[in-house]
Amino acid sequence: MLRMFSGLRIWASGSRASLGGARGLAADKRNRRIVVAAGAGVFQRLAQVAATFFLIPILLRVLGPAQFGIWGAAVSLAWLAGFSDVGTGPALLTLVARSTASNNTAEARRHIAGAVSFGCGLAGLAGLGTLAAWIALPQIRYGPYLIAAIGLAVNIPLTAANSVWMALQKGYSSAFWELVQTLLTLAGVFAAAAWSRDVRIYVAIVYAGLVLANVGSLVHLFVRHPELRPEGLVAPLAAVKAVAGHGVGYFILGLAGGLFFLLDNIMALALLGPEAAARMTIALRICITAAGALAVMSQPLWPAFSEAAAARDWHWIRNILIRGSALLVGISIAGSSFLLVYGRRLLGWWLHQSLGITQSLLWAIAVWVFAQALIRVPCLLLNALSIIRYQIVVSSAALMLALALKLLLSSRLGVAGILWGTTAPFLLIIFPAVTWRIFSWAKHADRGNPPPVTEVVG
Repeated sequence: MLRMFSGLRIWASGSRASLGGARGLAADKRNRRIVVAAGAGVFQRLAQVAATFFLIPILLRVLGPAQFGIWGAAVSLAWLAGFSDVGTGPALLTLVARSTASNNTAEARRHIAGAVSFGCGLAGLAGLGTLAAWIALPQIRYGPYLIAAIGLAVNIPLTAANSVWMALQKGYSSAFWELVQTLLTLAGVFAAAAWSRDVRIYVAIVYAGLVLANVGSLVHLFVRHPELRPEGLVAPLAAVKAVAGHGVGYFILGLAGGLFFLLDNIMALALLGPEAAARMTIALRICITAAGALAVMSQPLWPAFSEAAAARDWHWIRNILIRGSALLVGISIAGSSFLLVYGRRLLGWWLHQSLGITQSLLWAIAVWVFAQALIRVPCLLLNALSIIRYQIVVSSAALMLALALKLLLSSRLGVAGILWGTTAPFLLIIFPAVTWRIFSWAKHADRGNPPPVTEVVG
């Protein structure tokens, strides 16, 4: 861990020597914020993993396998929180970072007001849908899935806070509130285990922790930055349309990215059977955990790139693009090497059975993670520059190839073939296309005339 953060400090400080004056000071401040935010994010993620190791055995003992399965299915819907705002969170991350870079507080406030108002509207629509289900299907009136739907609906406008914290390059604040969510959930489950075996209680605890932590984050944001508080209860329509218009592109891009792996379990079950689906579950858990760690370490680069682009600090962007990519690739290679050498032994110790996980499957996982690390920072730069439409086209083409390869390779390589079906398009299509687009943008930037950003969908 110490070596990893030493690496962060090295690449974050790489552009200092060649910059001077106000620009050098701004770059130095930007670098420090990246390191602090990345460190806080990694700490929060480790705490989350540790909490999971404590919670799962407790819940399995209290609820039993059948009810535990229901709890897992209801709680797994929480991943929809990342899509439920229809992309306004990522849009805020870019728009607020640009506004604050130009000291345009009024514009940043309008963007935040627009996102919160739009989120309230979406929450209202989700609430009406939940009410309709409650009336039409009496048998689920108090079911776990209804509780999950209510929690997700209430949470929609609250997610804006964490995006704004990241846009302000204060990711440590959003990491703090995510840690609060983890601790609230852990405490709630420990308390409930002493008196209840009702699965609905445990589902409610998870979503209550999510909502309370995001309420705290939003209140903290407006107390710490009163200049960003919306001026009225309802934002002007123009502000709502501006954020929603940017958000649609990020939403489509995120959805396309998710489809690369969200269907892998279903494909494994349908094409290869339940035992293969069990192996895919473990493989995806490793892949998604690794990808999540890479995301936590690199996410602070997104607002930093936005702010640097607004300041026309092309030298810093170039340096951090290269150094950040090198760091993530190096970490992925080190972690993958550890997995290849010790993975089967560790999985056997954890699962108390092999599940048929072979060395070839571990190789497929390792290269999958490497591909994610390779494209992570370049894609963050394109996101920060709002070059979204191009990414959607490229991702859609790669997704079509991925689905075809999964069907073809699964019959020959099993579960590993499904993972290779994702990796090959990333390396053969997405990485070359993203690299070319960045070089194209950089040529204009070097001439002092970067192309205007007009590629967002909306």
